[in-house]
Amino acid sequence: MTTDTSEYRDGILLAWQGEHWGKAFLERVAERTEDAGHRAKWQVLAQLEEATGNALTPLVDDSAEPDPEGYRQVDTVVDEYAKLSWAEAMEQMTTLLDPAIERFERLLAIAPEEDLEVVQILLDHELALKHFAERELAGDPETSLDSVRAVIERARAVHATA
Repeated sequence: MTTDTSEYRDGILLAWQGEHWGKAFLERVAERTEDAGHRAKWQVLAQLEEATGNALTPLVDDSAEPDPEGYRQVDTVVDEYAKLSWAEAMEQMTTLLDPAIERFERLLAIAPEEDLEVVQILLDHELALKHFAERELAGDPETSLDSVRAVIERARAVHATA
């Protein structure tokens, strides 16, 4: 196995595990959110994580499982996130997404041709999350989820044909 192949397979596995973690995190944040509008948005973001994870599933070894250690950390991170205002949460989100965007750009660059569509969705889902947070911070809550919903639709379509 070449270095790129190993890096790619490890990266896909980590991304898939991250989508499971992200879904759990966002669902728990939604549960703890009192504002109904914000809660609904967290729930849509959880759907994005789920749809992206499902699209990645065919690229992951059948024996793969979500990282149990990561799940133990979800509640701690949720507790910290729950203390933030909406604007602070959006600010933090934009900051946290940049390293993932860079990782997924690298995965896209080394992905085999048959995986390009799914890995593009992986990258686009992260870009959609960032766009969402930026639109929220810019005072545009009406269209902030548009790119998120578009990626959910693409990811679900890819998963349905897999």
